[in-house]
Amino acid sequence: MGIKSLAGQLDRHHLTEGYPALEEHALQELIHDLERFLEPQQIIVDYDQRIAFSYDATGERYVPDLVVFAKTDNDVEQVMRACDKHHIYVIPRGSSSNLSGGTTPILGGVVLTLTAQRDILEIDTVSREVRMKPGVVNWDLQQVLKPLGFFYPPDPASHKIATLGGNVAENSGGPHCVKYGVTTNHVVQLQVVLADGTKLWTPTARDYRTDLDFTGILVGSEGTMAIFTEIVAAIWPQPETIKTMLGVFSSVEQALDTVSALIAQQIVPATLELLDKKSLQLVESFVHAGYPVEAGAVLLIEVDGPSNDVLEKVASIQEIVQQQGATDFRIATTDLEADALWRGRRSHYGAAARLAPHLWIQDVTVPRPLLAAMMQDVLEIGHRYGFDIFCSAHAGDGNLHPIITYNPANPEELQRLKETDRAILQACVARGGAITGEHGVGIDKLENMDLMYGPKERQIMAQIKRAFDPKELLNPLKVVLAPKTVTGDRPELTEAIPRSSIWTPGSAEDLQDAIRTAIGKHFRVSIGGGFQRWPVVGGAPDTHIEMTALNQLVDFDRDNLTLEVEAGFAAAKLLALLHQQGLDVPLLPYTGEDTVGGLIASNARNWRNSFLFGWRDVVLGVEWVDGRGDVLRFGRKTMKNVAGYDVTKLAIGSWGTLGAISKVILRLRPYPKHRLFGYVSHSDAQTLLKMSLDLSGHYNRPEGMVLTHWRDEDPCLWLSHQDSGFHATESLVESLCKKLGVHVTWVDEELWKQWEQKRQELIHWALNHGIYGEGGLKVSRLESLVQGLEGNHDVLSWIVYPGSGAFEIYGKSSFRSDVLGLQRVVGSGRYWEKPVEAAWQAIRKRLEQVFDPYEVFSKIHE
Repeated sequence: MGIKSLAGQLDRHHLTEGYPALEEHALQELIHDLERFLEPQQIIVDYDQRIAFSYDATGERYVPDLVVFAKTDNDVEQVMRACDKHHIYVIPRGSSSNLSGGTTPILGGVVLTLTAQRDILEIDTVSREVRMKPGVVNWDLQQVLKPLGFFYPPDPASHKIATLGGNVAENSGGPHCVKYGVTTNHVVQLQVVLADGTKLWTPTARDYRTDLDFTGILVGSEGTMAIFTEIVAAIWPQPETIKTMLGVFSSVEQALDTVSALIAQQIVPATLELLDKKSLQLVESFVHAGYPVEAGAVLLIEVDGPSNDVLEKVASIQEIVQQQGATDFRIATTDLEADALWRGRRSHYGAAARLAPHLWIQDVTVPRPLLAAMMQDVLEIGHRYGFDIFCSAHAGDGNLHPIITYNPANPEELQRLKETDRAILQACVARGGAITGEHGVGIDKLENMDLMYGPKERQIMAQIKRAFDPKELLNPLKVVLAPKTVTGDRPELTEAIPRSSIWTPGSAEDLQDAIRTAIGKHFRVSIGGGFQRWPVVGGAPDTHIEMTALNQLVDFDRDNLTLEVEAGFAAAKLLALLHQQGLDVPLLPYTGEDTVGGLIASNARNWRNSFLFGWRDVVLGVEWVDGRGDVLRFGRKTMKNVAGYDVTKLAIGSWGTLGAISKVILRLRPYPKHRLFGYVSHSDAQTLLKMSLDLSGHYNRPEGMVLTHWRDEDPCLWLSHQDSGFHATESLVESLCKKLGVHVTWVDEELWKQWEQKRQELIHWALNHGIYGEGGLKVSRLESLVQGLEGNHDVLSWIVYPGSGAFEIYGKSSFRSDVLGLQRVVGSGRYWEKPVEAAWQAIRKRLEQVFDPYEVFSKIHE
């Protein structure tokens, strides 16, 4: 039928001209195939009806050749098989509220609509998970969870119409992400249909994952690599108390100075939103939220948690806001008042839509301390190009939304808009930012990805798509364009080093040289810090590249709560340095010789936060040297970043199979003065497991919980809390202990660390004299696991992590690998790993070819 675009939009012809239009006979053959298994009302052929599926919230329009409504998983599988057979593009679509052109069918093809799939299939409050179809609306999910005492934190402005499938595809953010994280921090697992019609589940994203993070790379992939047919997401207990406040300021600068002052005092609210003067006037005239229209800016602040803790935070925030010169400070006293303030913030885009035929909204993210400077850049750029720009911001995470009104029917204005847009993105990158924090790339920022990533990184991203979608049928011309030419630095190879030697590079250049030497001499290398972790996967079989000489602190940004460090930096040393500064990374250990890079590459667990998904929740960026000897850099020191594929996720838990990590950017958090450590010992492990599961369902739960049963000792539940709400957590634990008839012993932090040392000793013993096993399963199934472990005479000691469902087993050499949820067994000359499905094995192989075409790195899955 040909590629049809509608008038009044940016010219994309230079992107589409190399792609042939869909031939009429191929379309008719496809329709004939689809009619065999779809009902007539599931297929839209009529042009006028297809126009409704030609655009998203950006307004750019490209009419699809066909629209199909998928009611079931089988529909999705069959449609993909048919389109694969006829080589026809498929664009998965939810409510299409996205602001990037991500669901716009720029090359025509089939728009596959998933909004009919709106079932919430299972809510597991013990495991704190919900399993649902992709068409479930974010708001509807919240209403279902609320009576159960839970909520789902990511809440984009379009939450009343946005689907969870779309949220996952875009890695959506929202106001509450400053405290709780974005969508990727809550997606546990995905059921997907690949481009050839294969349906399968991704391996879990939790901290017992043993393969590449397929879930992580798919979240935010904008429908270009797979179609989501089921989603398993983590849910949170509702906080006891929520308080909403409004700080009123005479200027934007004053408001943002207040944000910095709050962070400096280690106050991280649940939300921290900013509206400038123009936005206040615009919103107030639209929804009458009670905003002060004469103010220069406002901060909408929300804190949640235990009642006493919230009251203390509100008092501290009020004091800081007033010290910064606020002209007014309001605390919502009723739910109606709070709802009115939020209605105003969420109506910002809708209010702006009344001003002009069309809006262009940007989504740049910069390090928090640079937000004021970025806003000034935006206003100056607007003035230069003749646009009146107004802004809102998720000030707590540096995410700025400039809005430009324009007339799409005016070609000259369109050209100026395009130049303005590029200038804003250039200014963002110059300040170390990401060109999109939550909206995605789509077609909107497709041609601006070169501002943020070089040709090598963009080529890698394009190859990652092909690893999942070899024929490139899913949502074409989105996320990334492969560069026309890619050149790598190729220094001369050094003299060969004998295979028995150990390389200790002191810089990224040395590391490149070592890897290129290995390529030239055709032998493999194993990457490690002190190589403490490698025995867990059967040992490092090849020539060692030891990273301990890469041990510099590269960038410490206290105001931004980020740190960049070389991979060989000793993890325990880094933790000690951070604690001296009143800061923390909860996955760093107190003791041991592990390096930061080694812990990340092995996705090592830690007891101090049971409810994170592991290192993937704190690593913001990675630099590594791939199997060509090229330095690749992905991620930024920003709290949000959805510019391109989340390649950083692939490095975490990769065991050096894709490259050698040389630097990482970590997200920091405050380390509170008041901390809680204790343990509960009891003869019955099931009693302690029940206690841990009961605690997990409370908002005031201890952050860290570990259930251990050492040989010849009673089972013990270890508890730690290193966050706000100290007294509420202490009270909750003591109340539950009283109810169960057990006793909690609160201990000094130094004494509490002893169990961590015990764990290291057990791992060493098991690897050398017995068997070490690890795995995980849904938390609601831990009762059966513990029962089996307690009755297994080959199990000498074990650890269960009730927050995630992970477990570790230390057993006799006669131990059998038939324990429920077991993922890996090593020791006594044995190595066994539970294989993933064949489709994931094939994709992993293709990804390894992307990053390591010469097969220079050791492979643990061979």
